[in-house]
Amino acid sequence: MCIGICETTLDIAHSLGRLFFNDGEQILPSKFFILLAVYRNGKSTVTQIAEQVGLSSSANTIAINKMVKEGLLDRVRDTVDKRICWIDLTANGRLVLEEMIAKRNHLFQTILGDFPEQQLQVFLQSLLTIRDKLAVGITETEEHHVAADRT
Repeated sequence: MCIGICETTLDIAHSLGRLFFNDGEQILPSKFFILLAVYRNGKSTVTQIAEQVGLSSSANTIAINKMVKEGLLDRVRDTVDKRICWIDLTANGRLVLEEMIAKRNHLFQTILGDFPEQQLQVFLQSLLTIRDKLAVGITETEEHHVAADRT
């Protein structure tokens, strides 16, 4: 059963990626998730963004530098501590992200629009459970299962 779920999840992720990111958009997935992290959390440091999106600090810095040049993000020096550099969305970055979110929402509404409410509730609960387990971390989840298997 798990193998079937894994294969289906990979197929869905691949299809969604093609639909969402490969139709001429200027935003690649890594850039989308950087914009989304700043949108959700407000101005952030490069390190905070890297932790949110799961990129290495160097890869994150390269992506942010490109996004600053593209006018999607802005660097703002802290008024109290000049060593701190905040990353914030520009008006254009906010607009681009909001358009992508609207596109994503429309895509999911199209896919899920004819599902019965009860099925959507079960699906959402399953997704939330998976998200929460991933947030805890695979290592902790594996340790829990190994410990449970020993008892």
